[in-house]
Amino acid sequence: MYCVYDSLRFYDGATTGAQVTPVCGTARSGRMFVSSGPAALLRLTSDYSIQQAGFTMRYIMTKTDDHGGCGTATTLTATTNTVQYITNKQWPDSYDENSLCRWTITSSSGGKVSMTILFSDMLSGEECYSDTLEIFDGSSRTDPSLTQGYFCDSRGTFPSRSSMTFVTSGTQAFIRFRSIASGWRRHGFFLSFVDVQGAVTTTQAPTTTTTQPPNEVCSSGTVQLTANNDTQLIQSPSYPIFYSPNMLCSWLITAPTGALIQLKVIDSYLEDTDGCVGDYVHIHDGSNADSAVIATYCGEISSSVNSTSNRLYIQFRTDGSVGQRGFQLEYTVLYDYSTPSCAPPAGVTNLEANATAQYFESPNYPDNYNSSSTFYWLIHNPSDTGYIRLEVEDSRIEADPYCTYDKVTVYRGPCTTYPILSSFCGVEKPTVTQYTGSYVLVVFTTDATADFRGFRIKYYVTTEVEKTSTFWRDVALIAGATIAGIAAVAIIVGLAVAAKKGKLPGMKSSGPKKRRLSVSSLSSSSSSSDESDKESSNKRKRPKTALRSKTKVRLPPVKSAKVETLPKVSIKGQSKLPPIAKK
Repeated sequence: MYCVYDSLRFYDGATTGAQVTPVCGTARSGRMFVSSGPAALLRLTSDYSIQQAGFTMRYIMTKTDDHGGCGTATTLTATTNTVQYITNKQWPDSYDENSLCRWTITSSSGGKVSMTILFSDMLSGEECYSDTLEIFDGSSRTDPSLTQGYFCDSRGTFPSRSSMTFVTSGTQAFIRFRSIASGWRRHGFFLSFVDVQGAVTTTQAPTTTTTQPPNEVCSSGTVQLTANNDTQLIQSPSYPIFYSPNMLCSWLITAPTGALIQLKVIDSYLEDTDGCVGDYVHIHDGSNADSAVIATYCGEISSSVNSTSNRLYIQFRTDGSVGQRGFQLEYTVLYDYSTPSCAPPAGVTNLEANATAQYFESPNYPDNYNSSSTFYWLIHNPSDTGYIRLEVEDSRIEADPYCTYDKVTVYRGPCTTYPILSSFCGVEKPTVTQYTGSYVLVVFTTDATADFRGFRIKYYVTTEVEKTSTFWRDVALIAGATIAGIAAVAIIVGLAVAAKKGKLPGMKSSGPKKRRLSVSSLSSSSSSSDESDKESSNKRKRPKTALRSKTKVRLPPVKSAKVETLPKVSIKGQSKLPPIAKK
C-alpha cells in the first residue's frame, strides 16, 4: 500500500527514521499496532484535495510480565502500591491454539481485589464459542461471576461495556481463560489488578441513560423515538443474543426543532459481506428511507455520525443466512450549529438559504475563472422546513460529454461523501432541489487548460415540489426510447414474415415461383444441312438460366436473312499486296 494522498503512518520508534507502516483508505476497525520498544510516533498527512472523516485510535501501555497460569493454576498476590498485569502467554503476539490458563489473586492487606480489562482480542460475535475470559468473585468457578458469564470482546468491539473494572466482595478473585484453535489468529487479553482498601465502586454509565426495549416485532412498523438531553439506546432485537433472519426493522429519531442528533456506536457485530449486501444497518440523514445514506454498518465496521437536521432514520435488514450478535447505538440531542465536521475544513463559503432568492457565482464572474482550483459553497436551511432549490441562470464552463475537465457538482448533504444530486458543465442550466436534508454542498473544480466565464446560481427555500424532476424526465425518455425500439423491431419482424408468406401488396399468396427464360437460336442463313446446324448448335448450346420472375419474358423471333438480299459492298481500294505469280 503506497498511500500517496492522505495517510496515517505508524513509526516503530520516536523518529521518522524508524520502521513505518502506512494506513489509508478504509482500515478495518480494530487494526492493531505494537511497538517493539517504549516509544511510537504517529504522523497524519493530508493533501489539498478530498477530505474524509479521519480516524479514532485507542492506545495503551502493555507489559509482557509472565505470571504463568497456563497448564498449571497460579496463585498471585495483589498489593496496594503496585499495579500488576495478567496476559495470555503469547501476548502481544497473535496465537491460534488450544490452551487453559487459571489464576487465583489474593489481597495482601485483607481488602478487595480490583481488576480492569485493558484490552481484549478474542473471537466474538458467536456468543463466545471459542476464546473466553471469566472473572469470579472468589477462589473457584463455583463462586459468582463478576463478568456475568463469558467475556470475549474482539479488538473491533472492545470495550462493549460501560465499565471494564471488576471488584471482588472479598479478598480473592479467580480468573479463567480458555482458547480453542479455530483457524483465526488473535491476541488474547491484557488485564491489570491491584489491592484496594475500603469500598470501591465500578464506573457505571451515566444515571440519565435509559434503554429503549428491543423491537422484537420488526414488521409492526417504524419505531418512533424522541431525542432529548438524556443519552438513550437502540439495539437490535434480542441483543446480545443472535438476531433472526429475514428481518426489516426501522427507527425514526426526532429531536426538537433546531437541534441535531448525535448517534454513537457502542457495539456492532453483523454478518460481514463485501459491499454489505447481507445483513446491514443504514443510517439516513432525514425522516425516511429515501433520505441520504450517511453511514452503512456490517461486520465490525461502524462509525459515529451527526444528523444535519432534527431527524435521523435507521434501517436494519437481515438476509436468510447467518445471524450475529447485532448492534447497540447511543443517541442524544446535539445543540451545535457550527459547520458539520465532515465538510471541507478550509476554503468553504457558508451560505444560509431562506424564502428570498439569493445568488452565488464562480470566482471572477463574468470574467474567466481560475485554472487548477477547487471551490466550495455550503448552503444551509436552518428552518428545518421546505427544500433547498438551486437554479442555474448562466453557465459557460469547459464542455465535455462526461464533464471530466471543469465541472460543478452538487451533493445531497454537507460533505462529498453524500450522494450526488447533480453534476453539470458546458452550457447546461439544470434546476436542483434537495428534498431530504438541510444542507447542500456545491463543489466547482477546474483543470489546468481552458478557462471560461463560469456560472451564476440562484438558491432559495421552497415548499413546492418540481413538476418534472430530472429523474422522472430521464425515466420518461428511457421508457419512450425503449417502447419505440420494441415497436420498430415488431414492424420489421412482421414485414419479414409477410414477405416470406407472399402477403405483401402486389404479391400472390402462393409465393414466388422459379421461371426459366428461353431464347430462340438464330437460324443460319447458309445452305448447310440441318444435321450440321444441329451438331453445331449442340456444341455451342448455352446453359439454361432460371430467373425468379412473376411473368415470362419472350423475345421476338429473329427472321432468317438470305444472302441474296444482303446489300453489296463495293470495295474501291486496291490491294497493295503483290500479285501471286502462276507457275
